[in-house]
Amino acid sequence: MAVAQELDFSTMGMIAVQKDGRKKPLDTVANETVQRITGRRKNPMEFVLSVWFETRDWKTMPVVLLTHRELKEQLGLSVEQKYFTRDQLVTPALQAIVERAQHKDSHSQTSIEREGVALEQRIQALAALAVRETLPIVPHPSDEKGPWEPAPKTGPISERFEAVRAAFVKRDAAAFLSASRELETALRAVSPKIYPKREDLEREVHYNHFHPFRKAEILYAVSFVLLLATWPMRNRVGYWIAVTLFTVGVLAHGYGFWLRMLISGRPPITNMYESVVWVSFGAALFAIVLEIIFRPRFYLAAVAPIAAVMLVLADMFPAVMDPSIGPLVPVLRSNFWLAVHVPAVTLGYSAFAVAMALGHVALAYYMFKSEARETIHRLEHFIYRAMQVGVLLLAAGTILGGIWAHYAWGRFWGWDPKETWALISLLSYVIPLHGRLVGWLRGFGLSVSSVICFLTVLMAWYGVNFILGKGMHAYGFGTGGTVYVVAFVLLELGLVGFAVARRKDAK
Repeated sequence: MAVAQELDFSTMGMIAVQKDGRKKPLDTVANETVQRITGRRKNPMEFVLSVWFETRDWKTMPVVLLTHRELKEQLGLSVEQKYFTRDQLVTPALQAIVERAQHKDSHSQTSIEREGVALEQRIQALAALAVRETLPIVPHPSDEKGPWEPAPKTGPISERFEAVRAAFVKRDAAAFLSASRELETALRAVSPKIYPKREDLEREVHYNHFHPFRKAEILYAVSFVLLLATWPMRNRVGYWIAVTLFTVGVLAHGYGFWLRMLISGRPPITNMYESVVWVSFGAALFAIVLEIIFRPRFYLAAVAPIAAVMLVLADMFPAVMDPSIGPLVPVLRSNFWLAVHVPAVTLGYSAFAVAMALGHVALAYYMFKSEARETIHRLEHFIYRAMQVGVLLLAAGTILGGIWAHYAWGRFWGWDPKETWALISLLSYVIPLHGRLVGWLRGFGLSVSSVICFLTVLMAWYGVNFILGKGMHAYGFGTGGTVYVVAFVLLELGLVGFAVARRKDAK
């Protein structure tokens, strides 16, 4: 849609909207809506305004994302197709699935029913765009927490709104920019004290377009490639360039979190998207600190691809990992417990991710360069330390979670699936650490454990929320991504099996 570039959406995107429990710029609403409907971020303002101003027939646009194979089969749709029109999806079969889901609580819904509800929400989001009255852009005149109103059908604001619409339809860039400025000025004049500060809106729009996490993933990937390219020559200039690039990536990563924290007013670690980005940040931060202290090259070489892949997944699948910033559910509204329990647990995951990444390097040495005993011994020492840090953080996070559960739900421990799998993950790492301490487990076993044990973390982190979908932690439930996670698990098991077979052959 190259023609979309002719219009300047910067001013129109700065118009504030009261939506999903907070006030945010229209640019954010457009991004979130398009991501929710299509799973992509292509020309969100153009897309939203074209539907809002009825320049496109939204009912016949194949833009609604559906990837769940079983749901497609039940709806009689092509399993190879990803995008469908509203008319293709609004069928009695989908309605029946949604009605079944509505008669159950979120704990007992099947994956098809949860995906059916999510699909219905995407369809409703698309339909809502076509209704002018669904977007509250006129602030309450006196109450900061009062409800906002949509653009009126008559009066000065309506006239300016229609001027924006006319300029958009005609593709008149100068008129569109001028009308957008007049509309924004008129809306702010309704209640200057209630309307969000311009710098707050600008900060959020900057976050939307700066893409700090995408920049971090690129820097991590380039650092990894440079490390590999200079590894055989032990080129120190190349090594320090790689360290610098990785460090800048960590700074960009942290900057993105800082922006999200300023925008949301809370620690940005409350959903799967934020936790994936946070875990990758923690792993990268651990890696760069340890790399600068010990300079073994292994930390960056092992963690850079892991951090980059996590960020790529978070960036590529917004329909699975929703990147939008929304209000907290009641159980999460204690900022103290949110700021101590969740970071402790997820930083534990970060340390385990570092151990897992180093485990891959160690297994590669066992398979292809087993004579490098000194290098392997150093790697195993690094793995051991990373696992110790992870156990300490996960144990602290689990205990703090129990205290929070007592505060929020009236009991310290209830064998909730999330609690149970957190305990399983913790014990799965305690066993090899204890085994190494008493001499039951040698170096190769520790390397294998670092990979296998991370699969229990994956179950506690992803599996409980996206596969089991049961328990008190329903605010973290979601659908999608199962195929990729299963493929990862199978690859990890295959890698370990190959390493064990190779080691036996070597003996």
